[in-house]
Amino acid sequence: MIEKLMNWLGYYKKSKRSDTYRPIEYRQFEGEFDCGDLLLEKMTEGNNFLRNRSKEDYECLGMFFSIVLMVEHKLVNLLLRFDPDIESKMFGQKVDVFKDFLKAYEPSEDDDMEVYKLLIQPLSQIKSVRNTLAHDIKSPLFTSKDINQVISYIKQRRPDLHKKYKDCNDDRGVCIGALASFVFIFSFEIAKLRISIA
Repeated sequence: MIEKLMNWLGYYKKSKRSDTYRPIEYRQFEGEFDCGDLLLEKMTEGNNFLRNRSKEDYECLGMFFSIVLMVEHKLVNLLLRFDPDIESKMFGQKVDVFKDFLKAYEPSEDDDMEVYKLLIQPLSQIKSVRNTLAHDIKSPLFTSKDINQVISYIKQRRPDLHKKYKDCNDDRGVCIGALASFVFIFSFEIAKLRISIA
């Protein structure tokens, strides 16, 4: 009865972690078995996904993750006093804390909150691409279609920057141009917020 009352009031009894796994099944070998070929097969499984990428693919990935790290760095600089644990959080969690920060932020008269809120969509899309690339080795590189909200944001906010990369022959160039432009704009807006808080 007390447990039901506590649950009704919002106090939940924390359950212990109860992961259940299937039992490990072991291979059965009859007589002597040369495991060399099987070992080689298991050892190289998945390598073809990496082998099939070009130098340009790796450069694009490196630039993308450098941009993500820069965005994270800017978020940490802004949010450290708001959330002292921000440095240990994952990228998506940092974006969520940024959303909470914007809800709590009280702008001055000449501060337009909509400018800051418009950063959320592109950030969420960057987070989505980052998660796909970071957690799925089979995932191909992203394209400009995968960051269409980032490109749309730049086109509306800074058409001058959009013009510089929009006609690029290589889709990777469009992607990196868009992401670099976004980080430039993002850095400016974060700096404005940082100036207004202690």
